Amino acid sequence: MTARRIDLAPDADIRRTVAAHPGGDLVIVILPGRDSLDQAMVEAAIAPLAVMAAPGARINAVVPTPDAGPDTVAAAVAYLAAAHAVTGQLLSVGT
Repeated sequence: MTARRIDLAPDADIRRTVAAHPGGDLVIVILPGRDSLDQAMVEAAIAPLAVMAAPGARINAVVPTPDAGPDTVAAAVAYLAAAHAVTGQLLSVGT
C-alpha cells in the first residue's frame, strides 16, 4: 500500500484529518503558520496517532522549515512512504 500525502493546513485539526483517512498509510506535511504551542501539540500528536492506527496503518509526518524547497519536502515524503517499518516519526526538513 502506498502512503498518502496529506498537507495539513495551519487551522486543520490533526485528529480529524487522520480520522478522515482510516486504514490508510499517511505522510502528513505539517504546513507552517501555527503559533509555537499549537505546533508543539500537532507534532506531539503524531506518535500517539500512529499507535492508535497500528498495525493496520502507518502515520508519519514531515515538518518543513521556511527554507525547505518542494523537492526536499517531496524527498522526505517519499522516504517515509517507502519505509514500511517506520511509523510515528516526525522529520524536520530544511536548514
